[in-house]
Amino acid sequence: MNQVVTTVFLAATATPTPTNQPFDPVDVTPGPVGFFATAALFIAVGLIAMSLMRRSARANARYDIREQLEREELERQARERESGETDAEASAPGSAQDAEGNDPTREAPGDEEPRA
Repeated sequence: MNQVVTTVFLAATATPTPTNQPFDPVDVTPGPVGFFATAALFIAVGLIAMSLMRRSARANARYDIREQLEREELERQARERESGETDAEASAPGSAQDAEGNDPTREAPGDEEPRA
C-alpha cells in the first residue's frame, strides 16, 4: 500500500527545470536597508543586555544588604537576650525568670481555680 501511494505521489509532482538566467545581485543581497536593520537589532539587544546586567547587580546588592541587616538584627537580639538574662538574674537572685522577665512558677491572673 505504501509503495502505491509513494509511486502516485512521485508521479504527480512536477520536476523543476533549471533556468540559465543570471541572477541579479540586488535581489540576493540585503543592501543598506538590511545592514541598518541588522545593526539596529544588535544595538537594541546590547542595550537590553546592559540594562538586564545593571538590574541584576542592583537586585543582588539589595539582597546582600537585606541579608546583612537580618544577620545584624539576629546578633543584636542574641546580645540583648544574653544581657537580659544576666540582668534578670542579678536583679532578683533566687527567682527563676524567663527571657521576658516573667516568673514561670507564678500563676498568671485568671488561672486560679474556680470557687465552689
